[in-house]
Amino acid sequence: MKYLALGAASLAAVFCLAAADVQGIPSLAGGTGWLNTAALSSADLRGKVVLVDFWEYTCINCLRTLPYLSAWYHRYRDDGFVIVGVHTPEFNFSGESQNVAAAVKRLGVNWPVVMDDDQTIWNRYKSMAWPTEYLYDQDGKLVDTEIGEGNYPQTEAKIQALLKARSPSLRLPPVMALLPQDSYDKPGAVCYQHTPETFVGPWHGQMIANGAASNDPSIDTDYVDNVADHRDGRLYLQGYWHASRHQQAMVFGGGNGYLSLRYHAIQVIAVLTPESGGPMRVELTQDGKPLAREDAGRDIQYDASGNSYVNVDAPRAYELIMNRHFGQHELRISPTRSGVGFYDFAFEACEVGADK
Repeated sequence: MKYLALGAASLAAVFCLAAADVQGIPSLAGGTGWLNTAALSSADLRGKVVLVDFWEYTCINCLRTLPYLSAWYHRYRDDGFVIVGVHTPEFNFSGESQNVAAAVKRLGVNWPVVMDDDQTIWNRYKSMAWPTEYLYDQDGKLVDTEIGEGNYPQTEAKIQALLKARSPSLRLPPVMALLPQDSYDKPGAVCYQHTPETFVGPWHGQMIANGAASNDPSIDTDYVDNVADHRDGRLYLQGYWHASRHQQAMVFGGGNGYLSLRYHAIQVIAVLTPESGGPMRVELTQDGKPLAREDAGRDIQYDASGNSYVNVDAPRAYELIMNRHFGQHELRISPTRSGVGFYDFAFEACEVGADK
């Protein structure tokens, strides 16, 4: 899960504050627009079992919850169940209405979504992590809070129990089994320690390991990767790069350049944007070779020569790597032209079956 600024004590406080709110579903007013519906008020949701889902379309943990949300919505919406997605952006581009609308369509999100670009609803609910789910009964009483991904069977069982409490004769399907990629949630599953999430731009601190202190982030700087031994979780640049306007990304400015990242994980997700229009071809190698097809993420393509690449055609999260085995690797990403923005790298390292 992704936190804004959250320690263990703060997390407990957030849960207690949310759990103490039994007066009704907090207002959903204050967003900048709605998708898939006219604006909804708390009164519109009375008499329904409501799941309020705080999410962000580039967030890896949020994306992993979507198959379950979609299944629950289609299973139970005719029985009095509603999902309200509150889309609170992490990056400037992920708060732009056209980008959110395109993501909602691409991801198959067909339940109501309110765009919370100014964090108005986020702050009202005292949310501090993506994703966070608040489950309310038909009287607007908060009955469960789930912070982060996981516990899907338990949440669905609670939804069913609330629906049957009002309509005991309802015939409901068995709780759905965990999807294969979520085998980490089963007894005996193994999750390995992995490289922490890595923000590329300087807004969360400087992660560029080979940048000189005198580099001006507002203009193209010529980076030279002359470090023989790269450190895990640090970024090494070659060629011309500059920081984005909001300091959230490093944007490739040309030259024979690349971004190199040493990491340990199974899965690698990157948030990339075509800052000057797309699609833009970005080539990848792992440990000095094109990605093995069995280790390629779903967004990887191959040309006739066997080179692995991704087409950056929209500002979104791209799955680059899904290794068969957990381990440490060197990932090199080489844009073929200027204008590709690199925002974030996120990692997962739970056993998904293929690494046995």
